Order: sequence, then structure tokens, then C-alpha cells
Amino acid sequence: MEMQVEPNPIELPRQTAPNWLTRLLANRQLWKNAIYSVAFITYLCSFLFFGLAIADIRETGGTLAAVIDLIVAMYFVVQVIFLFVLTGVVERRRQTQPIDFPDRRSR
Repeated sequence: MEMQVEPNPIELPRQTAPNWLTRLLANRQLWKNAIYSVAFITYLCSFLFFGLAIADIRETGGTLAAVIDLIVAMYFVVQVIFLFVLTGVVERRRQTQPIDFPDRRSR
């Protein structure tokens, strides 16, 4: 005598749609544009401080303020380089390589 068991339906976990904040954080193009904007403003700041240092050197022959302005300008240039490296990291994606199955029908 066999006993039959009725299969119960399996409840699948529901996938919730990502909310707007998750989609915003996952948008690589948005991050890249934001980083480029910050890099551009930083680049302009480096020119500003180089200009301030040069103006101070022309007027007074060079004071501590000129040295500080040059240090700040160099900091901004290094930050611009870092931001461009960061955009490369943001841009890098998983490389998709084609899956090649050999044809086993022909021998």
C-alpha cells in the first residue's frame, strides 16, 4: 500500500524593486560625471593658488604666504590626478568574454 503525498507549492522569495537611492548609487555615469565636476573645480583652484603665489612673489619677492600657496596648489594638482585615477576605477566593469563551446557533433 503506497501513500501519496500531495506536493505543496513552494513560496519563492519576492524580489523587491530597488528604490531610487539604490539606483542612484549604482549609476556609474552619474558618479563619473560628479568626479569629473569635482576634478574640474579642483583644477581651477590649483590655478588660483598658483596665481596667488606668483602675485605674492612678484610683489614681495616671496614670503611664507607664497610658499603656502604653492603647497596648496600642488595639493590640488595631486588631488586632480587622484580623481582621474578614481574615474578609471569607477569606469572599470566586469569584462564579458564569449563562452565558446566546441562543436562535438563532428568527429
